[in-house]
Amino acid sequence: MISSAFTQGTSTGSKDSLGCVSTNLRQDLQVENGDITFFRKCMDKPELERIAMPGCERGFLVGVSLRSGHRRKIFRGARPIDRRFHDSSIYIRDFSEDYRADLYGNFDFLLVELSHAFLTRLTDEHNVAVVRGLTCGPNQDDAVLGHLARALAASLEMSGPLNTLFIEQLGIAIGTHLARQYGDLRPADERIKGGVKGALSAACATRAKEILLAPSRDGLSIADVARECNLSRGYFIRAFAKETGQTPHQWVLEKRTEQARQLMVATDMTLSEIAAYCGFADQSHLSRVFLKIVGVSPGAWRRRSAR
Repeated sequence: MISSAFTQGTSTGSKDSLGCVSTNLRQDLQVENGDITFFRKCMDKPELERIAMPGCERGFLVGVSLRSGHRRKIFRGARPIDRRFHDSSIYIRDFSEDYRADLYGNFDFLLVELSHAFLTRLTDEHNVAVVRGLTCGPNQDDAVLGHLARALAASLEMSGPLNTLFIEQLGIAIGTHLARQYGDLRPADERIKGGVKGALSAACATRAKEILLAPSRDGLSIADVARECNLSRGYFIRAFAKETGQTPHQWVLEKRTEQARQLMVATDMTLSEIAAYCGFADQSHLSRVFLKIVGVSPGAWRRRSAR
């Protein structure tokens, strides 16, 4: 289940779960997806903010900078570390350690909180030893993570079952990348609970497609579909892509767009009503996806089809 809310902050000095003063943030968004949580934190003011948080057992926090210009001083050991962030710079924070830092504003971060449960599930799916930690260099940049973070940031404010599926897919991709690049997760044969490695059986492929397109799709997750096929989430995504040439999210978007086209021809429903019926967040979401897949806007396509 994904939940999200904008937090503007109503009292001076009130701090959020990451130690930031809420009233200083232009954007403060949090989206939870099971054992992984995403944050979007934006602050335009170039002013000092001091963070001090005691250690806890929340897991790890990974910050991905979406623009240049931020700097912070991290107090660790005898000498503080001065850090300047560029586009796609990252940092990793172990929540088990006390954290003190001076933040000098002007930032836009996509943050990913990975719980210990997430890492345990991830390594179980890959059939390897548990990832015991994540760490990176003091001036680490990561173009791959920056690309994934931008795709995710653009989706966090949207709602609807199609977007839920996309966010879950991206979360798995981000978590796997982090564990491989900054943990001790190593590629290995995936755990397969039936079937041939690298492929979905015909029965599993049919069942997965039925579930993905079922009318009662609110709250649907990749984990639910993978469980029906007796596969891990990561393995299911790769096997489904091998079977169809598309990720589950891409496949569903194409099928929902096809359904929208049929409704445009066969009914007098408005585009807004069609968008809601087909599971898009709103008419704007339908229009963006439709244009990308079909090549023209829904309105133009409908007018042309009516001739």
